Amino acid sequence: MSVSLIILTLNEIDGLKTMMPRIKKEWVDEIVVVDGRSTDGTIEEAKKQGYKVVVQEITGRGEGFRTGLNNSNGNIIIYFSPDGNEIPEDIPNLLEKQKEGYDQVIASRFSIDSVSHDATFIRRLGNNMFTWIINKIFGSNVDDAVNGYRLITRECMEDLATRAKNFEIEIEMTIRAAKKGYKIAEIPTVEPKRTSGTAKLNTVIDGLKYVKLILRETIYW
Repeated sequence: MSVSLIILTLNEIDGLKTMMPRIKKEWVDEIVVVDGRSTDGTIEEAKKQGYKVVVQEITGRGEGFRTGLNNSNGNIIIYFSPDGNEIPEDIPNLLEKQKEGYDQVIASRFSIDSVSHDATFIRRLGNNMFTWIINKIFGSNVDDAVNGYRLITRECMEDLATRAKNFEIEIEMTIRAAKKGYKIAEIPTVEPKRTSGTAKLNTVIDGLKYVKLILRETIYW
């Protein structure tokens, strides 16, 4: 099985400089940087480091996930953001867990052995609420349905036929996988505080998008 690591960037030049050296080339077969039209030199820095860079034709995190899928070759896809919230050293752990036969493996920030140094009380409450709703409605059994740091097989990702444009892509992947009976697992992770760039997620606006997506997926079962 070949592995493609998709690096999702939007004005993360500092993150590329600090996080990418921690990724060992032997962990994966391919690294693709998918950029949402950065203006801070991220694209140039990624090319300077020798990475394949694909600039999104349509902006949005969800579009970035699909752009990564369509511009990579691996049987296994790992999505990673170099903003400091995600630990590169979890990449081998995601791969090891997938060997047990899972179609998706989520790096969970809210499992028993997990720690989040970045989640505010409101964000933690929202993530836990949405995860609980998704588990109840769609029959999944996860502690963090929302995190984008995850592994997914190409076969599964293609079959999910995602359409979400922004951050709701992450719960869409969880929901549709649960609806279709794919096997989902989690590994505990530590979420450090963001070390670079600025947060792109808006708690209220993106929360409303989550509600809309959950309602859509419930109605069109």
